[in-house]
Amino acid sequence: MKRGTLHFFVFLGTPRILVTRLLEVHREWFTKHFAGVTFQSEELPLPKRAYVANRKQYNAKPFLEMLENYSNRSSHAIGVVDLDLFVSNLNFIFGTAQFGGNAIVALPRLRQSFYGLPDDDTLFFQRIAKEVFHELGHVMGLRHCTNHCVMQFSNSLNDTDRKPEAFCQECLLLLE
Repeated sequence: MKRGTLHFFVFLGTPRILVTRLLEVHREWFTKHFAGVTFQSEELPLPKRAYVANRKQYNAKPFLEMLENYSNRSSHAIGVVDLDLFVSNLNFIFGTAQFGGNAIVALPRLRQSFYGLPDDDTLFFQRIAKEVFHELGHVMGLRHCTNHCVMQFSNSLNDTDRKPEAFCQECLLLLE
């Protein structure tokens, strides 16, 4: 079943080329699940109250609140940000989403260099795709899945690397 329009946004300082490439490589997936897909040309500013100095991280909630200004009942927004995010009950997140709402994906912890390892652009891009598909799964109403599926919960980067880029058959049926 196709949902409304999906609007992609990048926040200030985030490489736009990553989203452009994601949309090119996975265009078929996006057009299968959404009536339309747009990539907004302007960068969104960082929410003023998002930075938490004692954690040296950004709270994801103000980013999601900002995205609400760009969505409605027939559309969804997903933001990509090159900042380390957290939510109140977790030390960090790769991304987060509102069921039936909007989503945000954070890039820093998806990079090898965050852990002191040499960068691997191919692996980095695969991780971005997995996190975008995972968060959009939540936007489309899916919960975490225990099958070998992109909807598996990732508590670590190893978890992200082990799961596939695709939805399992059970999740695909729920998306129909």
